[in-house]
Amino acid sequence: MRRTNRLLTKEAIFRYCEDRIDWMLLYQGMMVLAANQVWWTWEVEDVFRKVKKGEKQAMKLYAKKMHKQIDDLVTRITMPLSKNDRKKYNTVLIIDVHARDIVDTFKIPNAQEFEWESQLRFYWDREPDELNVRQCTGTFSYGYEYMGLNGRLVITPLTDRIYLTLTQKQPRIWPKHWACCV
Repeated sequence: MRRTNRLLTKEAIFRYCEDRIDWMLLYQGMMVLAANQVWWTWEVEDVFRKVKKGEKQAMKLYAKKMHKQIDDLVTRITMPLSKNDRKKYNTVLIIDVHARDIVDTFKIPNAQEFEWESQLRFYWDREPDELNVRQCTGTFSYGYEYMGLNGRLVITPLTDRIYLTLTQKQPRIWPKHWACCV
């Protein structure tokens, strides 16, 4: 099962596109969440690169894009959906709102700033062709354990601090118990 989940997650990351709303219907929730996080990480770091090259409005433009993505999700949630699809969209919405709040608080857009390093960041590393989660000094294999589409409550600064504490103090518990829960 993990091998299949890994392949489907990799495909979801590869097929991620501008029309996220319809793309989300093609995959299970855990694949959508992981791919969405990989692309959010890449997009934020791309904004950092653009700012470094002198594009002063890059962060503002990306924040505007994120706000539109949230508006699009809210619009879709108000339409008739299956129970599972509504749960998937709601979960992505909660993650997107948290991601937007993070981006909105950046003062100095720099990939090496603690504000960014302390976030859970998802990367598809070409070598060893694997999904990894990073936070500060911790790097963890995603794990691909299927856990269903669990509901999410809001993500608070306390939630962020708990993740940070666990990834820095107890690196061995991440892959086994939390890989698909973020």
